[in-house]
Amino acid sequence: MSDFIQGICHFGLSVSDLDESIRFYGEVLGLEMSDRREKDAFFQIGADDVLALIQYPGGAARFAAEMRPKHWGKAFTHFGLAAGSVQEVFAFQEHLKAQGVKIVKEAYERWDGASLYFLDPNGYTLEYIYFDPKGGAQ
Repeated sequence: MSDFIQGICHFGLSVSDLDESIRFYGEVLGLEMSDRREKDAFFQIGADDVLALIQYPGGAARFAAEMRPKHWGKAFTHFGLAAGSVQEVFAFQEHLKAQGVKIVKEAYERWDGASLYFLDPNGYTLEYIYFDPKGGAQ
């Protein structure tokens, strides 16, 4: 552990359309919005983590030209959201499919738990993962 860094305070994502992203993270993923301002919104993730969504200047067209991830789920850059069990990973995949969310990699069991990968409306890859550091899927 660093003598200076105590953890992650928040992580921020530039978004194409703030309202669309708020709907996705709030209604589809079920995260609770803790604050909204004109050009940004904040969602609580777990007890201590915060996701900041920041409207990209110039709106959707400029975001598409300058920011949209070029590989749309084909690169390894992503962030992981914690699941409570292997079963939750598979159940959440069904929820995402019912909401029309693009699945990049179907839910699967792995040596250390289970995970699935999907895209948000901005093209960012998210992972939903149950991680058992001792290994062995439950």
